[in-house]
Formats: sequence, structure tokens, C-alpha cells
Amino acid sequence: MPDRGAHRLLAGLACALSLAVVSLAGSASAADPVPRPVLNVDFPDPAVVSTPDGLVAYATGDRVPHAWSRRADGPWQRGAALLTQRPKWSRDGGVWAVDVARVRGQWLLYYATPVRGMGEHGRCIGVARSSSARGPFRPVGSRPLVCPSYANAPSAQDPLLPRDPTLPRAGVIDPSWFRDADGASYLLYKTDRLPSTIRLVALTRDGQAVRSGATSVELLRSADVVENPVLVRRDGGYVLLASEGDWTKCSYRTTWFRSASLLDWTAAASGLLLDTDSTRLCGPGGADLVSGRGGRDLAFLHGWTCRGTALPCVGRGKWDHKPRERGRRAMYAARLRWVAGVPEVTGWLRPR
Repeated sequence: MPDRGAHRLLAGLACALSLAVVSLAGSASAADPVPRPVLNVDFPDPAVVSTPDGLVAYATGDRVPHAWSRRADGPWQRGAALLTQRPKWSRDGGVWAVDVARVRGQWLLYYATPVRGMGEHGRCIGVARSSSARGPFRPVGSRPLVCPSYANAPSAQDPLLPRDPTLPRAGVIDPSWFRDADGASYLLYKTDRLPSTIRLVALTRDGQAVRSGATSVELLRSADVVENPVLVRRDGGYVLLASEGDWTKCSYRTTWFRSASLLDWTAAASGLLLDTDSTRLCGPGGADLVSGRGGRDLAFLHGWTCRGTALPCVGRGKWDHKPRERGRRAMYAARLRWVAGVPEVTGWLRPR
């Protein structure tokens, strides 16, 4: 398959995907328009893949917590962390917003882990591999894939040189793998803090290294937050999904950008896919795609639920700063269709 969403659909998995896409019995009804999470635990920034045994999801956390299910609507079972160890260039701290892809017979985990020299939250991107989607994953190589040259880490394969003085010294996060129609492999990522940028760098065909001589290019820039890139090909063009806003608030949202060119997004069209007004969720973001037959795609994303219920948090403020509300970023699943290359939500899956 020619794109990041489509690579989730493995050849010969008709049975697994028929379960993953889910019947209408699992979708939200007109009588109950508020979507319910398919996994109502703290599971931020979900990345989801399809395997012969069902679906595997990965989240932000210590060494990458995961969950699995035979069906997209569950029941989901939580599992242990999958990254066996941090690379030697990393320091302690949470692993943020990973992506997982099957490339040439190997499962690859792209992750953002803390490094020294960039403050408390500064991170760089590495890759780990496994023979199984459920790990364990072991780091590849002795240096990061992507890391600014000013970090206290071995020189990265993509060191962001020459350094852009308009960007903050805050590291790189949110890796996302993409395969183009010609089989070429790429990694998207975000430069952290403001202004935000989304960049893309060419990888080797096996996805485990930056292509020799390649340098990253900037696709998008925003004075506000733009993050969690996911890139797919649809109707002869490229569509990039991204999260915008403050992840701690209900105003966090998912937007789309569409471009005819992979490397030039200056004339890209854009629009809103998910926000509180259109979904009644609190902060719908961190979206990932799983592609099925006939363009029947699923979007997995997180949103804040409160007080130990499956109901979205309601109100303003930072939900991670309200311990009495017991806010957590639960995982939801939405069904998508594509109209002239633009994504639209057609319904929501309900937990079994």
C-alpha cells in the first residue's frame, strides 16, 4: 500500500480487518450522539496498527505502554511497556507520541525520548525494532535518527543543520512514518515549542536510518501549536492530519491539510476535522489512521474524560491540573470517508 494509513492493512488480513472496521451495531446512534471511548483509561496519543491477530495500540508513557483487541470497538486489554531499554544517548523520562510500522518484515517503533542539554522536556527521535507488533522492541543503532546539533547526544543522522535561529532550542517529537507510492520511506516529525514546524526526512527503504545525503525539509510552520502529523495519499494528493492547540484543554482539535506535492505545502488547502463543537468531546486530538477495504478508514484519537466516567470533561482550563476531576485522555475510534480527498467523520464506534 502506498501510504502510512494503508501500510497498516497487511496483505491477507481480510478477516482481521473486517473485525477492525466494525459493524454498524458498534457505531453511535442518533439517540445518543455523545461518542464513548473504546478504551476509557489514560491512553494519550494513540498509534494503532492492524495485525493477523487484531489491533495493537501504543501510547505516550514510560517505555511505551500498549493495548490490544480483536476488534476496534473492543474489548481492549492493556499490556506492559514494550521498549526494552532506553538507548544509551537517552536520559530518564516519558517516551512521547510514538509511531509503529511494519517495514520489510520488521516492526519498527519510532519514539521521542529525553536527552541531556535541552532542558527538562527536550527530546530526540530514535527507532527500535521487533519481529512482533507486541514487542519487545530494541533500539537500533548508537545515535538518534533526528536530534538537534546542540543536544548533548551523539550526532544524529538528521541533525537539523544548519540550525534555524527562528526555532526554539527544545528538541524534536511526534515521529510518524510514511511510505509513498514509489515505495520511498519518510519520517515526519515536529520541532517542539513555538513556532511549531512539521518536517520530513527521507529514510532508507528498511526505515531504520536516514537516507544517505538526505536533509529534512519544512512542510508546515505555525505561530501556534501544530503537532502529531499523520500523512496519507488520497485521490492523487497528500493529506496530512495534525493536532492544534493546547493538549491540556478541550479546545485541542484535529485539522487536515491537503497538497498536490509531497515537499511543497505552501499552497495546501486546510480544514477542521474534529473539535469540541463538532464532536462534543473534550480535546479530540492525537489522531492516527488504520485503513480498511474500500476506503473505510478508522481514526483513533484521544479526548479527556472526567471523574472516572466515560463522559467528556466539560469546561475550560487545563485538565491535567485538575486532580479532583480525575481527567484522563481516553481512546476513541471514528469511521471516516474521503470526499474529493478530504476526510469526513461518518460515525463513532461504541465500546463492546
